[in-house]
Amino acid sequence: MGAPARSPDFDTAREQLRRMMRSYQGPKHVAVARYFQNGESQIIGAGPNETKAPWEDLIFEIGSVTKVFTAILLCVLVEDGKVDPRAPLRQMSAELSAVPDRITPESLATHTSGLPRLHIPIWKALMKPLGEDPYADFTRSDLLAWLDSRSWKAPRARRHAYSNFGVGLLGEAMAMTEGKPFCELLNEKVIGPLGLKDTTAELDKNQSERFLQPRNTKGTAVVPWTFRAMSAAGCLRSKANDLGRFATQVLQALEAPETVLDRALRRSVSPLFGLGPKGSLEPSAQCFGWQSIRIENGGPRILYHDGATAGSTSALYVCPEKSASLVVLSNNGAGADLLASAKLSWSNQIRQAHGLFTSL
Repeated sequence: MGAPARSPDFDTAREQLRRMMRSYQGPKHVAVARYFQNGESQIIGAGPNETKAPWEDLIFEIGSVTKVFTAILLCVLVEDGKVDPRAPLRQMSAELSAVPDRITPESLATHTSGLPRLHIPIWKALMKPLGEDPYADFTRSDLLAWLDSRSWKAPRARRHAYSNFGVGLLGEAMAMTEGKPFCELLNEKVIGPLGLKDTTAELDKNQSERFLQPRNTKGTAVVPWTFRAMSAAGCLRSKANDLGRFATQVLQALEAPETVLDRALRRSVSPLFGLGPKGSLEPSAQCFGWQSIRIENGGPRILYHDGATAGSTSALYVCPEKSASLVVLSNNGAGADLLASAKLSWSNQIRQAHGLFTSL
């Protein structure tokens, strides 16, 4: 037998978590972090928690962390034999006949489809902002009209280009295949079986009382985002305990996959498209939804995704080699503000997460 796993030094973890949280904090902002390793967890919070609920039960917008769940739904349908991830997307529904054969479910889940980031050109979004709730009015009919009017040009080479639109399209394609709204399908196949009670697009009364009002970087309240055809790209709200439970189930599935969902979780973390030099899978790669990175040669690989709306910023990190995970949630729209986003980048959150995973 090997040596027993060392319990984390939570005094050290607490200080490192606080350092990571500083980029998310402000006089009117709440930030919560949850660290888990070897069966033990640590949760800390900061800021004006007016709900009086425990830190771990506060609900935040998680934005693009939703894409991890969307990709896992795809992996469930693949494991069930309902979707071929490398077949043309148009085979999933007659309504998608305008989509060229080169676009597949896998290319959408890995951001290699060549589709744009948004459903309108970036230059137009810069000249005329999308509004307080940018995806609220973009329906399936709008999406299909966009596809039908598109002048399709094959890219010179397959490349990685982050696309909210592409993941939204993937979600609608899966909904068409299964004949159910995307959020209902996601809850039935992924969120419900994982036992995530407070991970949802629509909040009930009790959840609404624990939902942190989204705020911009100045602390001003902003409208929570709502989604229709773009739900798969960012519709979910969640809490630290749910995301921590999710991360733990990912770790367990990697060790001993027993169910279809376990196998889907395992499939979701496989590197598919290299983001390293000359397309190498090292040091970083795109998986189904997740990105994976190895910060240092010989160091552990980290799976991660972050999220940003106008009034919330989130990040989820999982380190299988250390049996560890980390969640940071905030009602500060730092990730959606250019200057604040730059500061987040300068703080090098992924390296800080790596430091936490490797130091304990």
